[in-house]
This record gives sequence, structure tokens and C-alpha cells, in this order.
Amino acid sequence: DASSADIRKAYRKLSLILHPDKNKDENAETQFRQLVAIYEVLKDEERRQRYDDILINGLPDWRQPVFYYRRVRKMSNAELALLLFIILTVGHYAVVWSIYLEKQLDELLTRKKREKKKKTGSRSTDEAKLAALDKNERVLDKPQWHDLLPCKLGIWFCLTVKALPQLFQDARQLYVEYKETKMKEKEDALAKAELETLQKEKKPKVKKTKPEFPVYTVVESSAYIPSYDHGASIEEIEEQMDDWLGNRNRTHKKKA
Repeated sequence: DASSADIRKAYRKLSLILHPDKNKDENAETQFRQLVAIYEVLKDEERRQRYDDILINGLPDWRQPVFYYRRVRKMSNAELALLLFIILTVGHYAVVWSIYLEKQLDELLTRKKREKKKKTGSRSTDEAKLAALDKNERVLDKPQWHDLLPCKLGIWFCLTVKALPQLFQDARQLYVEYKETKMKEKEDALAKAELETLQKEKKPKVKKTKPEFPVYTVVESSAYIPSYDHGASIEEIEEQMDDWLGNRNRTHKKKA
């Protein structure tokens, strides 16, 4: 429950005492290193909390994940890779065996169902052949040494290396075909454009007919257009207009 200031004061006081220049003990350097390590733990709140937790609950044992984490943390990258590879190999082989056992269990259950359905104890030749085939399949499906993960990876690597020339050849063939198709499309586009230009050149030009606008002819009419006196009143002009409109309507009716 000491504060950080108290811890700092105590560290300075002890560092003056346990420093190898002032401490003439044989283990002076080891004692000073331990003091520095203790101070590094206690000055950090997170590390101090973990230290208090260990004081209360104790160090982790082999049943806790922290135990294995601390062991693994001290390993090098090569050792970690080897450990991971071994774990994956064992896990893969266990999965292969579990698949095989599951198939065996399914076959056993189907066989029992088949036997229950039989009313007679004698088996036909067809059923015997099927049983022999099932047995052969079980023997073939049984996991072997080459089903291990390293063997599978080695076989896959060998087959990949062996198939690389064919893959390169196929890729090259596809690239050549792609270029040929592109060239063909380009040539077709050029031929189409040339054909369109030739058709435009050969196409006869049709002269457009000029639009015939109606010619306006002034019709000379002998109708009397009255002239108005600027000094006349509006009522007189209206009467003259009515007379003129009436005369015009009568002439139109006569023409009709």
C-alpha cells in the first residue's frame, strides 16, 4: 500500500547502499540488479497489480494457460515453428482417423439395420459381393503413413513442381490466344470502319427539293375604302365603319 513517491525514495536510499561502488560484498552486482528489477515492477501500476495478484493467488501451475504462455514466450521462432508443425501434424492425423472411424461406425450401423430387415439367415451372392466390396473399401480408406501432414505437403510440393512446366505452357497458350483474339477484334473493327466509309462514298447523293413557298398576289379590289375626316366625332366614325362593314359583307355573300 506504499505510494509511488515512497517507493522512489526507498529505491534511491537502497541504491546508494547497494551500488557496487559502495557495497564491497561479493554479490553486490547481483543485489543491485535485483533492486533495479524490483523497482521496475513496483513503479509500474500494471506490473504492481500483477505482482499483488501473484501474492494473493500464487504462481500459475501447469493446469493454467499462463504457465504454458510463459514457457512458450521464452522459445525462439524456429522452436515455435517446429512445435506448431508437430501440433498440426498430430491434429491432422487425428482428424483423418476420426473420419475413418466415423465411416466404420456408419457401415456397422447400416449392416445391423440390414440384418434386422432380413427374415431368413441365408445371404444371397449379391449381398456377399457387396460385403466384400465394402471390406475392400474399408481397407483402402484406412489411414496410412502417407496421410500424415508432412507427407501430404511433400507430395503436394512435388506434384506442383512437376506440373509447373505444363502450367507455364498453358498460361503461354492462353496469352497467345488472348492476343490473337484481340488482334482479330481489332482487324474486324478496322474492316467494319472501312466498309462503312466505302458505303458512304458509294451512296448517291439525293438532291433535296427546294420547298415551294406560296406566292402572295395582291388582289385588287374595287371595294371602297372610306376616308375619315380627322375632325369628325367618334359616333360618326363608328357609323361610317358599320356602313362599310355591312357593304363588304354583302359583296362577299354575292361572290359566294
